[in-house]
Amino acid sequence: MTEQVVKYSETFFSAQGEGRYVGIPSLWMRFFLCNLQCNGFGQEDPTNPDTYELPFETIDISDITNVFDLPVFDKGCDSSYTWARKYRHLITDKTIQEACDELTALLPHGKFIHPATGQEVHMVFTGGEPMLNPTQPGMIGVLEEFGKRDNMPNFVTIETNGTRPIGDDLANFIPEWSAGGREWYWSLSPKLWSTAGEKPKKAIQPEVIGKYAQVSPHGQLKYVVNGTDESWREVEDNTKMFRDAGCDFPVWIMGVGGTFEGLVQTEASIADEAIRRGYYYTSRVHVHIYGNAIGK
Repeated sequence: MTEQVVKYSETFFSAQGEGRYVGIPSLWMRFFLCNLQCNGFGQEDPTNPDTYELPFETIDISDITNVFDLPVFDKGCDSSYTWARKYRHLITDKTIQEACDELTALLPHGKFIHPATGQEVHMVFTGGEPMLNPTQPGMIGVLEEFGKRDNMPNFVTIETNGTRPIGDDLANFIPEWSAGGREWYWSLSPKLWSTAGEKPKKAIQPEVIGKYAQVSPHGQLKYVVNGTDESWREVEDNTKMFRDAGCDFPVWIMGVGGTFEGLVQTEASIADEAIRRGYYYTSRVHVHIYGNAIGK
């Protein structure tokens, strides 16, 4: 019997930097491939691809053999190395057992519950896009393997753009996995035309997000805005569509900024406007602490 293989860009252990669970120690698995590109982030005009500057396309990576040696990209998607073709040689390709060995080695004392404090480490699947069809079986496989090792996380977060349908296997797995009081948390980040440069027809999928909420009622809607009237209008319009589709997750707002310098330029004004409008605000704490370095 052929062993199940999972493809991913990196694994790392760090604190969650965004949303409800900011500061929680988390074990991350970042999958390769994405159905969106989000090249508008950080651009002077996110809606005009003709003006884009994309350092991830022009950088010389001939001597780079590890994602942790890559620089932080301040324009375009800050994790473009998880989907751009030129970075395919950096993919990690391992069996589920080997991947779980790697993940376990990153955990303090090898456990999701710290033996000294009893406090929990969260498991985070991110990307790229973890809800792509080839990736969903990988998440199931990793969690089932942790179960066999009597080391199952009680909190799992899926960081997704919310555009890819949930497959039957994962839709059936989540309620069974959650039955013992575990939490499956959808961190949904719909991409806006005014900030990411992704057209709504492709990037906004209310029916998909509504189905996610049916399978697990825990989650958040997390938008990246640039403070323009258009970005706020998109937040309002898209949230209404998600509500109509059955997703009532709370809304969190983040400012644009893949680097500390870029983030702090508009963060205060966006935070003020977010709370005035009745939304939650989240900074990108990992950017403040680590400068958005890969692996943090």
